[in-house]
Amino acid sequence: MENRKKLRVGIPRVLNIYTYAPLFNAYLESLGVQPENIIYSDYTSSDLYRAGASRGAIDPCFPAKIGISHVYNLIQEKHRKKPLNVIFFPMYDVLTSPLVKIVGANACPTVTATPETVKAAFTKENDVFSEHNVKYLDPVLNFADRKLFAHQMLQAWQPILGLSQEENDRAVEVGYKALENYESSIRRRAREVLDQLEREDRIGIVMLGRPYHHDPGLNHEIMDEFQKLGYPIFSQNTLPLDEDMLERLFGDEVRAGLISHPLDITDAWKNSYSCSTNHKVWAAKFTARHPNLVALEVSSFKCGHDAPIYGVVEGIIEQSGTPYFCFKDLDENKPSGSIKIRVETIDYFLRRYREEVIKKRKAVQDIEAQLANYENQLRAQMEHEVKGSSSRLIMIRALT
Repeated sequence: MENRKKLRVGIPRVLNIYTYAPLFNAYLESLGVQPENIIYSDYTSSDLYRAGASRGAIDPCFPAKIGISHVYNLIQEKHRKKPLNVIFFPMYDVLTSPLVKIVGANACPTVTATPETVKAAFTKENDVFSEHNVKYLDPVLNFADRKLFAHQMLQAWQPILGLSQEENDRAVEVGYKALENYESSIRRRAREVLDQLEREDRIGIVMLGRPYHHDPGLNHEIMDEFQKLGYPIFSQNTLPLDEDMLERLFGDEVRAGLISHPLDITDAWKNSYSCSTNHKVWAAKFTARHPNLVALEVSSFKCGHDAPIYGVVEGIIEQSGTPYFCFKDLDENKPSGSIKIRVETIDYFLRRYREEVIKKRKAVQDIEAQLANYENQLRAQMEHEVKGSSSRLIMIRALT
């Protein structure tokens, strides 16, 4: 256990770590690794990217390319300050998903293979990991099958931590519980903000993007710019799943037989094998049905899974009259001036859209008030007529 307390683990801050970091943190901490010894690489920046980009030539998409730079950052920055023992960069295979009736929940193949291609970049000419006395760990992980996941984690960490199977199984359960608590807390907060938007007739933005698009270096701080203007940003993976909310947005469609469940996307997307793609389609459906939300789709250049659903997502959103905006083909270049102009233009449009939302809501309220007033008048009239009929009936009985 003492050795575990001294163990220092470096983790690249890339790809699906933006979803599963709570699980890995809790897993390692429950086994005795100290929280301060779980070291993440820095957030993506142009300097971080350039520092490590010369080592390899992975060129499918920017989120995959920066894997090399983040491992370089761990070795050249974090390791030099205080030595790391392990770099943990797992290959994500099958992911978790709350959606129903999907074909699969697989990670993007490029994402899955990135840790292995990164390893090649640091070992092809000379083994950089061995030179720095660092163990590189990149197991394949299936998050959807908890028993298989536990086996995969045991195989990876047993030689390093000296684990027993019982220890590992307990740590896996702790990890999943931490992930569930983390996601539940974000969903609770999302519901609170959504309720506030409804009360105040404000607009929120749902970012339709993959987990790694939460990295400000990948989204070029577009989300930050919108937040500065007062628009709350919702993640497609952590929209609220409260029963009353799902009933309000999807209940009529379920009862009509259009979908089997609020978390069913078969009406919009049949090829549901890619986890992030599935979540993007469902989040688009959610956004399209909520009057206080608008959609902002972000996608990286050369994203093979996003390309086939550009039209699907846009169609879902625009069919309901909900505003739809997009920043596609994001890569290492950051056109700051262009981004600022587009953000300001979208802000201007959303201000006008909010005015229309308020007008519509007030119009609905006026109609409902008029209907309620008319109903009260009818009830009063009926009561008066009933009383009149009763009085006449009493008089007739008295005469007879």
